[in-house]
Amino acid sequence: MIGKSKWFSPRKYTGWGLTPVTWQGWLYIVCFVAPIAILSSVSIDQNIKNTFTSIWIGIFLLDILHIMTQMKKDEREYLHEAIADRNALWFMIFVLLISVFIKQVIDPIFVIALVGATLIKAGTQFYLRDK
Repeated sequence: MIGKSKWFSPRKYTGWGLTPVTWQGWLYIVCFVAPIAILSSVSIDQNIKNTFTSIWIGIFLLDILHIMTQMKKDEREYLHEAIADRNALWFMIFVLLISVFIKQVIDPIFVIALVGATLIKAGTQFYLRDK
């Protein structure tokens, strides 16, 4: 695709994604963000803006995903990432449960999120146990 994995490093402390580490990485980000910023200041039909922006962001996300799959990680980095993701998930589940108890109204979206996370975790555990 367009970007190269050596221009970026995995984001470790501020969420998920990539952090530019070279000037090429920063230029890559600017070249994807600048057209959207310019387009927002131009007065043209809103449908054209929305279509272009959606396509441009789609290309950007596909390229970022491609870059992320090309990055080399060792076993220790995978383990650290898994532990961090697990801890973040537990925090999100805790907050969802607190919001259900505070509202005292069960929102179907929260139930879907909690049940879905439980099913995905169980499925992953079964898959990894049998592998």
